[in-house]
Amino acid sequence: MNKAQYAAMLKDISETHKQGGDTHNCILKYLEKYKYAYIYNDTIFKILFGNPENMEMTANFLNAILKLDGGDCIDNLTFVNPTVNSAFSKTTTSDIVAENQRLERIVLEVQHVEDETYSDRLVFYTAKHTIASKVRGDSYWLRDLNLISLQMFNGFPDSKNYRHSIRLKNQDNEEFFKKQTVTLVEIPKFIKGNYASDQSLLAQWLRVIDGLNNEAPIDVPKDSLFALLQKKAELSIFTEEFLVSEAMAMSDRLYEMYVEKKHARAEGLAEGRAEGRAEGRAEGHSEGFAEGHSEGVAEGHREMAKAMLAEGDSVEKVVRISKLPEAEILAFKESLTQSK
Repeated sequence: MNKAQYAAMLKDISETHKQGGDTHNCILKYLEKYKYAYIYNDTIFKILFGNPENMEMTANFLNAILKLDGGDCIDNLTFVNPTVNSAFSKTTTSDIVAENQRLERIVLEVQHVEDETYSDRLVFYTAKHTIASKVRGDSYWLRDLNLISLQMFNGFPDSKNYRHSIRLKNQDNEEFFKKQTVTLVEIPKFIKGNYASDQSLLAQWLRVIDGLNNEAPIDVPKDSLFALLQKKAELSIFTEEFLVSEAMAMSDRLYEMYVEKKHARAEGLAEGRAEGRAEGRAEGHSEGFAEGHSEGVAEGHREMAKAMLAEGDSVEKVVRISKLPEAEILAFKESLTQSK
Protein backbone atom coordinates (compact mmCIF):
# COMPACT_ATOMS: atom_id res chain seq x y z
CA MET A 1 0.00 0.00 0.00
CA ASN A 2 1.08 3.55 -0.55
CA LYS A 3 1.38 6.31 2.06
CA ALA A 4 -2.17 7.62 1.66
CA GLN A 5 -3.64 4.11 1.90
CA TYR A 6 -1.58 3.31 5.00
CA ALA A 7 -2.64 6.57 6.68
CA ALA A 8 -6.29 5.89 5.79
CA MET A 9 -6.03 2.43 7.34
CA LEU A 10 -4.56 3.85 10.56
CA LYS A 11 -7.30 6.46 10.72
CA ASP A 12 -10.00 3.81 10.27
CA ILE A 13 -8.48 1.54 12.92
CA SER A 14 -8.14 4.46 15.32
CA GLU A 15 -11.72 5.63 14.91
CA THR A 16 -13.06 2.07 15.16
CA HIS A 17 -11.07 1.48 18.35
CA LYS A 18 -12.15 4.78 19.93
CA GLN A 19 -15.82 4.04 19.18
CA GLY A 20 -15.60 0.56 20.69
CA GLY A 21 -16.10 -1.14 17.33
CA ASP A 22 -14.77 -4.45 16.02
CA THR A 23 -11.09 -3.63 15.55
CA HIS A 24 -10.29 -7.20 14.45
CA ASN A 25 -12.70 -7.07 11.53
CA CYS A 26 -11.55 -3.56 10.65
CA ILE A 27 -7.97 -4.79 10.31
CA LEU A 28 -9.09 -7.94 8.52
CA LYS A 29 -10.76 -5.75 5.89
CA TYR A 30 -7.38 -4.22 5.03
CA LEU A 31 -5.57 -7.55 5.14
CA GLU A 32 -7.95 -8.76 2.45
CA LYS A 33 -7.42 -5.64 0.37
CA TYR A 34 -3.66 -5.13 0.72
CA LYS A 35 -0.77 -7.56 0.95
CA TYR A 36 2.06 -5.19 1.86
CA ALA A 37 2.65 -2.40 4.38
CA TYR A 38 3.94 1.00 3.31
CA ILE A 39 7.72 0.59 3.44
CA TYR A 40 8.68 4.24 3.93
CA ASN A 41 6.48 4.73 6.99
CA ASP A 42 8.93 5.60 9.78
CA THR A 43 8.00 2.74 12.09
CA ILE A 44 7.61 0.13 9.34
CA PHE A 45 10.96 1.16 7.87
CA LYS A 46 12.64 0.82 11.26
CA ILE A 47 11.15 -2.62 11.82
CA LEU A 48 12.33 -3.82 8.42
CA PHE A 49 15.79 -2.26 8.32
CA GLY A 50 16.54 -1.54 11.99
CA ASN A 51 15.92 -5.04 13.30
CA PRO A 52 19.02 -7.14 14.10
CA GLU A 53 17.37 -10.23 12.62
CA ASN A 54 17.37 -8.46 9.24
CA MET A 55 21.01 -7.38 9.53
CA GLU A 56 22.17 -9.02 6.28
CA MET A 57 19.38 -7.33 4.33
CA THR A 58 20.15 -3.93 5.85
CA ALA A 59 23.89 -4.29 5.20
CA ASN A 60 23.21 -5.07 1.53
CA PHE A 61 20.89 -2.06 1.25
CA LEU A 62 23.52 0.20 2.84
CA ASN A 63 26.25 -1.14 0.56
CA ALA A 64 23.99 -0.29 -2.37
CA ILE A 65 23.35 3.28 -1.17
CA LEU A 66 27.00 3.95 -0.33
CA LYS A 67 28.32 2.16 -3.45
CA LEU A 68 30.59 -0.06 -1.41
CA ASP A 69 32.16 -3.18 -2.89
CA GLY A 70 35.00 -5.59 -2.26
CA GLY A 71 36.88 -5.05 0.99
CA ASP A 72 35.00 -1.82 1.67
CA CYS A 73 31.66 -3.63 1.97
CA ILE A 74 29.73 -3.71 5.22
CA ASP A 75 29.88 -7.32 6.37
CA ASN A 76 28.41 -6.95 9.83
CA LEU A 77 26.27 -4.40 11.65
CA THR A 78 25.63 -3.66 15.29
CA PHE A 79 22.49 -1.60 15.83
CA VAL A 80 22.84 1.26 18.29
CA ASN A 81 19.05 1.59 18.57
CA PRO A 82 17.64 -1.81 17.59
CA THR A 83 13.95 -2.11 16.74
CA VAL A 84 11.63 -5.09 17.12
CA ASN A 85 8.24 -5.84 15.58
CA SER A 86 5.98 -5.15 18.53
CA ALA A 87 3.69 -2.50 19.89
CA PHE A 88 5.08 0.28 22.06
CA SER A 89 8.63 -0.31 20.79
CA LYS A 90 9.34 3.17 19.46
CA THR A 91 12.59 4.82 20.42
CA THR A 92 13.24 8.50 20.93
CA THR A 93 14.56 8.90 17.39
CA SER A 94 13.33 7.80 13.98
CA ASP A 95 16.90 7.11 12.84
CA ILE A 96 18.37 3.72 12.17
CA VAL A 97 21.78 3.97 13.79
CA ALA A 98 24.35 1.22 13.36
CA GLU A 99 28.07 0.55 13.39
CA ASN A 100 29.86 -1.69 10.92
CA GLN A 101 32.70 -4.13 11.55
CA ARG A 102 35.17 -1.21 11.59
CA LEU A 103 33.06 0.64 14.19
CA GLU A 104 32.18 3.29 11.62
CA ARG A 105 28.78 4.83 12.26
CA ILE A 106 25.97 4.70 9.70
CA VAL A 107 22.74 6.64 10.17
CA LEU A 108 19.80 5.91 7.89
CA GLU A 109 16.53 7.79 7.93
CA VAL A 110 13.58 8.78 5.79
CA GLN A 111 12.84 12.48 5.24
CA HIS A 112 9.20 13.07 4.28
CA VAL A 113 8.95 16.84 4.35
CA GLU A 114 10.85 19.48 2.46
CA ASP A 115 10.78 22.71 4.41
CA GLU A 116 13.17 25.48 5.31
CA THR A 117 14.72 23.38 8.08
CA TYR A 118 15.30 20.01 6.42
CA SER A 119 18.95 20.74 5.58
CA ASP A 120 19.43 22.19 9.08
CA ARG A 121 18.09 18.94 10.53
CA LEU A 122 20.54 16.87 8.48
CA VAL A 123 23.48 19.04 9.56
CA PHE A 124 22.29 18.82 13.17
CA TYR A 125 22.01 15.02 12.98
CA THR A 126 25.46 14.87 11.41
CA ALA A 127 26.92 16.95 14.23
CA LYS A 128 25.19 14.83 16.85
CA HIS A 129 26.50 11.58 15.42
CA THR A 130 29.94 13.03 14.79
CA ILE A 131 30.24 13.69 18.51
CA ALA A 132 28.98 10.17 19.24
CA SER A 133 31.65 8.73 16.92
CA LYS A 134 34.52 10.20 18.90
CA VAL A 135 37.13 7.60 19.82
CA ARG A 136 37.42 7.24 23.57
CA GLY A 137 40.75 8.20 25.05
CA ASP A 138 41.66 10.54 22.19
CA SER A 139 40.72 14.18 22.28
CA TYR A 140 39.93 14.63 18.59
CA TRP A 141 40.14 11.37 16.66
CA LEU A 142 36.80 10.58 14.99
CA ARG A 143 35.55 7.45 13.31
CA ASP A 144 33.98 7.59 9.86
CA LEU A 145 30.34 8.69 9.72
CA ASN A 146 27.87 8.09 6.89
CA LEU A 147 24.51 9.82 7.25
CA ILE A 148 21.96 8.69 4.67
CA SER A 149 18.70 10.48 3.91
CA LEU A 150 16.06 8.76 1.79
CA GLN A 151 14.03 11.75 0.67
CA MET A 152 10.43 11.87 -0.46
CA PHE A 153 11.24 15.08 -2.32
CA ASN A 154 13.99 16.31 -4.62
CA GLY A 155 16.73 18.22 -2.87
CA PHE A 156 18.55 18.94 -6.15
CA PRO A 157 15.75 19.38 -8.71
CA ASP A 158 18.09 20.65 -11.44
CA SER A 159 20.42 17.68 -11.21
CA LYS A 160 19.94 14.54 -13.31
CA ASN A 161 21.34 12.44 -10.47
CA TYR A 162 19.00 10.98 -7.86
CA ARG A 163 21.86 10.07 -5.51
CA HIS A 164 24.10 12.77 -4.06
CA SER A 165 27.25 12.36 -1.96
CA ILE A 166 28.18 15.43 0.08
CA ARG A 167 31.49 16.13 1.83
CA LEU A 168 33.41 19.16 3.09
CA LYS A 169 35.46 20.61 0.23
CA ASN A 170 37.36 23.76 -0.61
CA GLN A 171 36.83 26.16 -3.51
CA ASP A 172 38.88 23.90 -5.80
CA ASN A 173 36.64 20.91 -5.04
CA GLU A 174 39.38 19.29 -2.98
CA GLU A 175 38.13 17.21 -0.04
CA PHE A 176 38.96 18.65 3.32
CA PHE A 177 37.47 15.92 5.54
CA LYS A 178 36.80 12.43 4.20
CA LYS A 179 35.42 10.85 7.35
CA GLN A 180 32.01 12.54 7.17
CA THR A 181 29.65 11.89 4.27
CA VAL A 182 26.01 12.82 3.79
CA THR A 183 24.27 10.78 1.09
CA LEU A 184 20.90 11.93 -0.25
CA VAL A 185 18.67 9.61 -2.29
CA GLU A 186 15.77 11.37 -4.03
CA ILE A 187 13.05 8.71 -4.21
CA PRO A 188 10.48 10.62 -6.37
CA LYS A 189 13.12 11.57 -8.93
CA PHE A 190 14.12 7.92 -9.35
CA ILE A 191 10.54 6.65 -9.53
CA LYS A 192 9.38 9.28 -12.03
CA GLY A 193 12.63 9.61 -13.97
CA ASN A 194 14.01 7.69 -16.91
CA TYR A 195 16.35 5.30 -15.11
CA ALA A 196 15.42 2.03 -16.79
CA SER A 197 19.03 1.55 -17.87
CA ASP A 198 20.26 1.91 -14.30
CA GLN A 199 20.94 -1.62 -13.10
CA SER A 200 22.91 -0.63 -10.01
CA LEU A 201 22.20 -2.44 -6.76
CA LEU A 202 20.58 0.71 -5.37
CA ALA A 203 18.25 0.99 -8.37
CA GLN A 204 17.25 -2.64 -7.88
CA TRP A 205 16.42 -2.03 -4.21
CA LEU A 206 14.38 1.08 -5.03
CA ARG A 207 12.39 -0.80 -7.68
CA VAL A 208 11.65 -3.65 -5.27
CA ILE A 209 10.42 -1.21 -2.60
CA ASP A 210 8.34 0.77 -5.09
CA GLY A 211 6.73 -2.43 -6.32
CA LEU A 212 5.65 -3.33 -2.78
CA ASN A 213 4.30 0.16 -2.13
CA ASN A 214 2.18 -0.18 -5.27
CA GLU A 215 1.01 -3.73 -4.50
CA ALA A 216 2.87 -4.88 -7.62
CA PRO A 217 5.89 -6.87 -6.44
CA ILE A 218 8.50 -7.39 -9.12
CA ASP A 219 10.01 -10.78 -9.88
CA VAL A 220 13.13 -11.43 -7.81
CA PRO A 221 15.32 -14.51 -7.22
CA LYS A 222 13.57 -16.83 -4.77
CA ASP A 223 16.26 -16.88 -2.07
CA SER A 224 17.52 -13.32 -2.53
CA LEU A 225 17.50 -10.51 0.01
CA PHE A 226 14.91 -8.80 -2.20
CA ALA A 227 12.64 -11.79 -1.66
CA LEU A 228 13.29 -11.55 2.08
CA LEU A 229 12.09 -7.93 2.08
CA GLN A 230 8.98 -8.92 0.15
CA LYS A 231 8.24 -11.52 2.80
CA LYS A 232 9.01 -9.29 5.78
CA ALA A 233 6.88 -6.45 4.40
CA GLU A 234 3.67 -8.48 4.26
CA LEU A 235 0.96 -6.68 6.20
CA SER A 236 -0.24 -9.92 7.78
CA ILE A 237 3.07 -10.24 9.67
CA PHE A 238 2.38 -7.12 11.72
CA THR A 239 0.27 -7.97 14.76
CA GLU A 240 -3.09 -6.43 15.55
CA GLU A 241 -1.60 -5.06 18.75
CA PHE A 242 1.07 -3.28 16.73
CA LEU A 243 -1.39 -1.85 14.18
CA VAL A 244 -3.73 -0.60 16.91
CA SER A 245 -0.76 0.98 18.69
CA GLU A 246 0.30 2.70 15.46
CA ALA A 247 -3.26 3.80 14.76
CA MET A 248 -3.71 5.34 18.19
CA ALA A 249 -0.39 7.16 17.91
CA MET A 250 -1.44 8.31 14.44
CA SER A 251 2.09 9.48 13.73
CA ASP A 252 1.62 9.47 9.97
CA ARG A 253 -1.76 11.16 10.09
CA LEU A 254 -0.43 14.00 12.19
CA TYR A 255 2.59 14.14 9.96
CA GLU A 256 0.47 14.49 6.85
CA MET A 257 -1.72 17.07 8.54
CA TYR A 258 1.39 19.15 9.21
CA VAL A 259 2.46 18.86 5.59
CA GLU A 260 -0.97 19.73 4.26
CA LYS A 261 -1.61 22.46 6.81
CA LYS A 262 1.84 23.96 6.91
CA HIS A 263 0.27 27.32 6.28
CA ALA A 264 -3.10 26.29 7.67
CA ARG A 265 -4.26 29.22 9.77
CA ALA A 266 -6.91 30.15 7.21
CA GLU A 267 -7.98 26.54 6.78
CA GLY A 268 -8.24 26.09 10.54
CA LEU A 269 -10.44 29.16 10.78
CA ALA A 270 -12.66 27.85 7.99
CA GLU A 271 -13.03 24.48 9.72
CA GLY A 272 -13.84 26.23 12.98
CA ARG A 273 -16.49 28.38 11.32
CA ALA A 274 -18.07 25.33 9.68
CA GLU A 275 -18.22 23.47 13.00
CA GLY A 276 -19.53 26.58 14.71
CA ARG A 277 -22.32 27.02 12.18
CA ALA A 278 -23.35 23.38 12.47
CA GLU A 279 -23.38 23.49 16.25
CA GLY A 280 -25.11 26.88 16.25
CA ARG A 281 -27.91 25.54 14.09
CA ALA A 282 -28.28 22.49 16.31
CA GLU A 283 -28.49 24.61 19.44
CA GLY A 284 -30.67 27.21 17.78
CA HIS A 285 -28.78 30.27 19.02
CA SER A 286 -25.63 32.21 18.26
CA GLU A 287 -23.72 30.95 21.28
CA GLY A 288 -23.34 27.61 19.52
CA PHE A 289 -21.65 29.26 16.59
CA ALA A 290 -19.20 31.13 18.78
CA GLU A 291 -18.36 28.11 20.87
CA GLY A 292 -17.99 25.80 17.87
CA HIS A 293 -15.90 28.34 16.01
CA SER A 294 -13.53 28.82 18.93
CA GLU A 295 -13.19 25.13 19.69
CA GLY A 296 -12.76 24.19 16.03
CA VAL A 297 -9.96 26.71 15.55
CA ALA A 298 -8.24 25.69 18.79
CA GLU A 299 -8.42 21.99 18.00
CA GLY A 300 -6.96 22.54 14.53
CA HIS A 301 -4.10 24.51 16.04
CA ARG A 302 -3.48 21.84 18.69
CA GLU A 303 -3.22 19.08 16.08
CA MET A 304 -0.86 21.16 13.99
CA ALA A 305 1.25 21.97 17.07
CA LYS A 306 1.54 18.30 18.03
CA ALA A 307 2.58 17.39 14.49
CA MET A 308 5.22 20.12 14.42
CA LEU A 309 6.65 18.96 17.76
CA ALA A 310 6.73 15.38 16.48
CA GLU A 311 8.77 16.69 13.54
CA GLY A 312 11.29 18.27 15.91
CA ASP A 313 10.32 21.93 15.55
CA SER A 314 11.29 24.16 18.47
CA VAL A 315 8.79 25.23 21.11
CA GLU A 316 9.34 28.86 20.10
CA LYS A 317 8.47 28.13 16.45
CA VAL A 318 5.38 26.11 17.39
CA VAL A 319 4.13 28.87 19.69
CA ARG A 320 4.69 31.46 16.96
CA ILE A 321 2.83 29.52 14.27
CA SER A 322 0.06 27.87 16.31
CA LYS A 323 -0.67 30.97 18.43
CA LEU A 324 -1.20 28.65 21.41
CA PRO A 325 0.13 29.43 24.91
CA GLU A 326 3.70 28.32 25.58
CA ALA A 327 2.54 26.33 28.63
CA GLU A 328 0.21 24.27 26.45
CA ILE A 329 2.97 23.60 23.90
CA LEU A 330 5.34 22.52 26.68
CA ALA A 331 2.67 20.14 27.97
CA PHE A 332 2.28 18.66 24.47
CA LYS A 333 6.05 18.23 24.23
CA GLU A 334 6.22 16.49 27.62
CA SER A 335 3.38 14.15 26.63
CA LEU A 336 5.13 13.37 23.33
CA THR A 337 8.39 12.60 25.12
CA GLN A 338 6.68 10.25 27.59
CA SER A 339 4.89 8.38 24.78
CA LYS A 340 8.15 7.49 23.00
